Amino acid sequence: MLPTARMARSPRLHATAPEPEHVPSPPPQWGDSLPRALLETPWLRWLAPLSGEQRLVIALSLFSALLFVPWLGATGFWDPWEPHYGEVAREMIARGDYIHPWWESAYFFSKPALDLWLMAASLLAVNANGPDRWVGIYTEWGVRLPYAAIAALGAILLFVAASRLISRRAALLGTVATLTAPLFVLLARQAVPDPIFVGLLSAAMACLMIVLFTDRPGSGWIVAFYCFVGLATLSKGLLGFALPGAITLVYCIATGEWHLLRRLRLITGALIVLAIAAPWYLTMFAFPGKDDEGLTFFERFIVHDHFKRLVVGVHTTTPGGSFTYFIEQLGFDCFPWVFAFPGALGTVLSRRSLRPQTARDRALFFLVLWILIGFAVFAFSATKFHHYAFPVLPPILLLCGVWIERVLDEGLRAHAGEILAGGLLYGLVAHDLALTPKHVTDMFVYNYDRPYPDREADPRRVFTLLFYAAPAVALSPWLFDRLSQLGRAAKALLRKAGRAQVRAAIRERLDGAPLTTPEAPQDRTVLVAGLLGLAVALAIHLGWFHWRALSQHWTQRDLFWEYDHQSAPDEPIGAYLMNWRGETFYSKNRVRQLRDNQRLGEFVAGPGERKWLLVEQARLTALRQALGQPQRLRVVESRNNKFVLAVTEQREAPPASSPAPAAAAPAAPTGQSGGTPLPAGQPPPSTRFGAPP
Repeated sequence: MLPTARMARSPRLHATAPEPEHVPSPPPQWGDSLPRALLETPWLRWLAPLSGEQRLVIALSLFSALLFVPWLGATGFWDPWEPHYGEVAREMIARGDYIHPWWESAYFFSKPALDLWLMAASLLAVNANGPDRWVGIYTEWGVRLPYAAIAALGAILLFVAASRLISRRAALLGTVATLTAPLFVLLARQAVPDPIFVGLLSAAMACLMIVLFTDRPGSGWIVAFYCFVGLATLSKGLLGFALPGAITLVYCIATGEWHLLRRLRLITGALIVLAIAAPWYLTMFAFPGKDDEGLTFFERFIVHDHFKRLVVGVHTTTPGGSFTYFIEQLGFDCFPWVFAFPGALGTVLSRRSLRPQTARDRALFFLVLWILIGFAVFAFSATKFHHYAFPVLPPILLLCGVWIERVLDEGLRAHAGEILAGGLLYGLVAHDLALTPKHVTDMFVYNYDRPYPDREADPRRVFTLLFYAAPAVALSPWLFDRLSQLGRAAKALLRKAGRAQVRAAIRERLDGAPLTTPEAPQDRTVLVAGLLGLAVALAIHLGWFHWRALSQHWTQRDLFWEYDHQSAPDEPIGAYLMNWRGETFYSKNRVRQLRDNQRLGEFVAGPGERKWLLVEQARLTALRQALGQPQRLRVVESRNNKFVLAVTEQREAPPASSPAPAAAAPAAPTGQSGGTPLPAGQPPPSTRFGAPP
């Protein structure tokens, strides 16, 4: 009984059990809740069981379609890159050879196969290589759609990774910034390798971050990572695996977290990448064919287009560019998000340790390395084009989203210095864009000396309106607040006690009293809303309107539309002293390249009653002189500020009884046409006729 009694009196048996600690629930994130009216709509009820992340993925997909799909095929292929690659893809169909790319009359080894296969599949879907001379009205739609979709896919997958590792709000802001950046808006509408590569690279990096920095990523993410790396290698070459590999390696060296490599399953991953990319590359390495310069695939693609581009410099239209080259371009490429650059830079510089402790810190450090290594590769490259900075846009703008989230949480006063620096940077870039809108076109064209259609596509009024309206909206709460304060002070001056209060308040400020008025939360909300509104409005204007107004001057589609509808089937067409690639694609490789006056004479003397000619505006006078008096050159289409479509017709012989008229001097150039008249029989000075292979 005694032990029992002792047990009964034991304090441990009679002590009150401690209450469980209250763990606060995480605050709701963007997308977790939806308006009741939206959920009660019958055809939207399927959104209710979805997570906030899934809802935002759907919203970003619809937003991407809104930006990139309207008028995607309303314009022809931009010279010279789009029709160049499009013709190589069309030749795959025409020749029935999808392994060995072909251009005009020789093999083409400058680009890998993935982009060309996508183009060929699209051309087959719209029957662009049918029996008709015209390529069809759906050609540009079909070809460009996969490029826009893959570019948007990369941005959205990066949102998923950032949403899980950083925060959903910062991820959403950074992704909207990426999708609305001018360079992204314009390149996503182009059938060139860059949107494919950047889309696949962003998707691969998103999968890699999830694999490395989340607790239980799942095996599907690592497989997806290696699939995207294999496709990126098949799209761009060595950079497809070199960039992700270099960033991961430098991260492990800097942090010492070598154990993360176990998650990558390197042997399995290497086999996946090789299975995707190796068959085509090995086939081409063993192929003995040579291109138009007598180079094999290895000599052209690996030696020339990789290492010589990096070290020596080939095909560049901006030789000798310094390290500031891409700094300037990034300002134009990311406008108006340059406002957040100082804050994003401050977020990076405030980090004092290379040993990240949380998944968020690891992801942010990984993004910083992505920016630094990617920027270094293209800044050190001897070959420079404006759009080469494209691969570092997604991580830069994601860091901008992180800083904007901090502003929303901490307020404007906590980031006053960064906001002032960002406002100055915004003003400088906006000033240059508003005065020189050619910066927009130069983001993605080959020849930056090409004439800009100032009269036909002048966006300066729209740019000025947008660029002033956004700061006005952002500053409106502060201005209204100051006006209300002045109004209250003016009323107070009417009373003696009020005047004493005003004098006391002024004296306190002059004595250095701290500001005690709390910051209104709506101030920061209006600032971010103004920035978002400007970005979306500018993206819509550039993609829906400005791009279309510019396109007619960089494409030959409209000229070939006129040729196909006004010419007879037996009337040939030639390109005089030009090789801008568009004439080859839109003629289905039937155009005659007239590189000198001898070939021009042979072409005019050939079969066919009339001969059609494409010529640059500046060489129209030289063409008239080269044709001579027997031929009358009639301009059919000249609204394009670069090219002219003309047709030659035989002049009627004068009556035998009347003397032949004296030879008239060449007509002076009018409008956009021009060029210094040259002696008959001599071509104009030699210049670049086209673009690099």
